[in-house]
Order: sequence, then C-alpha cells, then structure tokens
Amino acid sequence: MSILIVEDNPTNAMILKHLAKKVADEDIVVEADAAKALAQCHNQQFDLLIIDQILPGMSGLQFAKAIRQLSRYDEVPIVMVTADHEPGLRQAAREAGIGDFLTKPVEALAFRQLIANHRSRRAAPSDKDA
Repeated sequence: MSILIVEDNPTNAMILKHLAKKVADEDIVVEADAAKALAQCHNQQFDLLIIDQILPGMSGLQFAKAIRQLSRYDEVPIVMVTADHEPGLRQAAREAGIGDFLTKPVEALAFRQLIANHRSRRAAPSDKDA
C-alpha cells in the first residue's frame, strides 16, 4: 500500500509518517507542497491519501477536488487531518470526496487503526473481483 501524506508542517509530517509506518511497511511519501503532491499523483498511483486542510497554495479541499478529477483516483481513500474547526468543513470534505476526517492533534491509536482499516479493505477481495 503506497501512501501519500500532504502536510506542510515538518513536525506533523514526521509524526504522521512515523505513525503510518507502525502499520504500513510499504512506500510512504511526504510532500509539503500541494501542487507538487498533485503532480506526483499524475505520475504515480497511491493507495491512500492523507491531506492537511491548511496548505500553501491550495487547501486540502481544493486538492481533494483536483485529485477526484483523475479517474484512477475515483476509489482511492482520502483522509483529511486538520486542526481547522470551521463549521461545515466536514460536510464540504465529504462533498469533495474525503471519506475520513481526523482532528489535530492526531490521536496515535485512532490514526494507526484508520490506516490498518484501509489496508484490510484493500486486501479484501472486492465485489468486482467476485
């Protein structure tokens, strides 16, 4: 499972990567710049996207909307991790195609469980395979 973490705060990025590595031994890429992360998604297929809402250049919502324009990312889970408590953000996130939402500071156990759940969903045969 390859994971892309889009987080501009180096400390938060390091923590998220460390927590993800506890349950996912595959490729974990961290990108601080949302535009560069979007470019990476054009060139590489990730199995899970973890994005911050407050990013330089574009918001996490804008990133999610842009990524959903790529057909190969139709079914790729997106997790938003943010300290933003703006009313309506969760609804806007769902409308942008974001399936999971974690509030900063991220609770380690909840984050690791979320990654593990996505790994097991990916490993389970889908209805399309039956």
